[in-house]
Amino acid sequence: MRRLLPLLLLLLAPVAPAAAQPFSFAAFGDVPYCRPWAPRECVEQEARVADLMQDLNRANPAFTVHVGDTIGGSELCTDEKLLRAFAFFTLANHPLVYTPGDNEWTDCWRDFAGRYAPQERLAFLRARYFRDASSLGRRPMPLLRQADVDPAHPALVENARWVRNAVVFATLHVTGSNNGRPGIPGDTPVVPQAPGALAEYEARHAANLAWLEATFADATRAAAPAVVVMVQADLFYVARCGRGYDSGYADFRSALARHAAAFGRPVLLVHGDSHFWLHDRPIATAPNLTRIMVPGDQDVRAVMVAVDPSAAEPWSFTFIGRDDRMARPGC
Repeated sequence: MRRLLPLLLLLLAPVAPAAAQPFSFAAFGDVPYCRPWAPRECVEQEARVADLMQDLNRANPAFTVHVGDTIGGSELCTDEKLLRAFAFFTLANHPLVYTPGDNEWTDCWRDFAGRYAPQERLAFLRARYFRDASSLGRRPMPLLRQADVDPAHPALVENARWVRNAVVFATLHVTGSNNGRPGIPGDTPVVPQAPGALAEYEARHAANLAWLEATFADATRAAAPAVVVMVQADLFYVARCGRGYDSGYADFRSALARHAAAFGRPVLLVHGDSHFWLHDRPIATAPNLTRIMVPGDQDVRAVMVAVDPSAAEPWSFTFIGRDDRMARPGC
């Protein structure tokens, strides 16, 4: 706990004018994606991700966040596949933060994923990627982890928080595939139930709601100029497309809207999941919340987010990486 005290004090301290200097960070996700029936394509995809890591190093962001899905949905959930991204992450010359996606564990029960036990795969990810209270990358930065400060949720080593130039950042483990929640009547399509899935979802969902509340409470207490929330899941897929499942997202989305509106200052939601660039304000009751969805799958690009904490609209966006495979918005 003593090693976390400086970050806690930073979160709770008043914002100093010198802290609110502009900076940039990068976000990407849903890469690398390979397809077992196209091995040459996989080699090219991995090469594109390696090139992207070098492009990110040249851009020199304050840090980079991978918002989940480090393997494709049709890949086997083997140890080797799950550790592939670790090699890419170690190429970063700056801090790199990772939050898991559904392809790494919740969907691993499927036949073509190898019929793994999802919770065993989650335990593997936690043991390999979240060993201590620091980021990945060659220059790791300290992180405040929920598991270290919230006795009610000791398993959530992947939920993290940090501060950059007074802006509060948080990752929360909210994944695609209905957030790992078994389907309920009305979900379309019906989400199959792996053994223990509902209990796991309920525990992680409670942890996510608590971490979200604590993030905004600390940001309010510190008079932070802005908050950035990062998850893997496309929380607004059903609203955009008129179909799909939503029972694993509705409570979290409502909580996010409520906390963002009460905070009153700029909030940025960053996620992946649907594999194309999207930038909008999806919550009418929280017009201060901006959402971006990073590209993914064949579109191997990162989004560079320039942040001016003192500006009324602090966010601006550019892209890093090759733009020859841009995906159009769709459902």
